Amino acid sequence: MGGAGDSGEGASTASHGRAVMYTEQLPRRWMIATTVVLAVWMAYQAIVLLPEDSTVWFVVLAFSMLLVLVFNAVPISKRIYNRIRVQEGRLTVGRETIPVESLTVGSLQEARDQPTDAEFVASLASRSREELAELRRSSRAARPPRIMGGGWSVPMGMDQIVVETAEGESLLIATHHREALLDALLRARRI
Repeated sequence: MGGAGDSGEGASTASHGRAVMYTEQLPRRWMIATTVVLAVWMAYQAIVLLPEDSTVWFVVLAFSMLLVLVFNAVPISKRIYNRIRVQEGRLTVGRETIPVESLTVGSLQEARDQPTDAEFVASLASRSREELAELRRSSRAARPPRIMGGGWSVPMGMDQIVVETAEGESLLIATHHREALLDALLRARRI
C-alpha cells in the first residue's frame, strides 16, 4: 500500500503496474450515531412498554425506523451516487463508469489548482458588485459541467473537482478526499 492510503483519510490505494486501485470510503459517523440512538431509544421503550403494550411498541418502532430513514437519506444517496472507485483503468462514480484514459492529463493537473469551495466563497466575498455581475454574465454563457454519477448538485460536506474528457465534455466529481482522488487519477492516467 502507498500513496494516499497512508494519509489516514479513509482512502485506500495500491499501485502495481497497470492496476491502480482507489476506493473512497464515505464517512459513517452520522449513520452509526443515528442507529445507536435508535437502539437506545427502542431498548428504553421495550423496558417501559413490553410485554403489556406490545402493539404500541411496534408502532413506536415503525415510527423510529421512519425517522432514521429520513435522517439518513443524504448518506444513503451519497453511497448510491457518489461512491468513487478507480480500478482496472476505469473511474466509477456512483453508477457511472468511464475509462481513465478518456480524461485529459492537463485537466487533472489543473484540478489540483482549482480552489476548494471554502476558498472560492472567500474569493467571491472580496469582489465588488461589478465584478460579481461580470462573473454572473460569463457563467451564464458557459455550459456548466455535468455531475458525474448523477444528482442535482454536490452534496453537503463534499468537495468538487472539474475535469475534462478527450471529447471536450466537462465533468464535475464530488469527493471527500480531493488530493487522494487526483493522485490516483494521475497515476492511473500516466501508467
